[in-house]
Amino acid sequence: MTEPKPISGPGSTRRDFLQNGWRWLQYAVAASLIYPLARFLGYKVPRKPRTIEVHKSLRVTGFIVEHDFIIFAGPQGPWAVSRKCTHLGCRLNYRENEKILLCPCHQSRFTVEGKRLAGPAERNLPTFAVTALDANEDKGYLVTM
Repeated sequence: MTEPKPISGPGSTRRDFLQNGWRWLQYAVAASLIYPLARFLGYKVPRKPRTIEVHKSLRVTGFIVEHDFIIFAGPQGPWAVSRKCTHLGCRLNYRENEKILLCPCHQSRFTVEGKRLAGPAERNLPTFAVTALDANEDKGYLVTM
């Protein structure tokens, strides 16, 4: 059995050096072709924002429950919080007497601002921009998700 020749040093030949160089060149070319392909396959098209009109009036310190979000009103103005739990996506319920959003699946709890209080959920809820459809806020709101 012969001993393997070192890559460089007194026992290596010019042929070994050229073969190793050719192999590394092939690896570099393959990597330069695979990298753009991998980036292309992993690209995700950014989601277009949705705007939803809510034609209900909202009093100060009140709320409007919709399918995907809840609009809250306060002295600083209205804001919307997602009703989709960040743990597994269950629809959250609003407990008005406790002023919390509760996940019926695994009991995650969130404040009305969307901050996580407890539970298996590890992230806060997304919040959405809310604008009034008119200056008096009587005709409803526009929520940008």
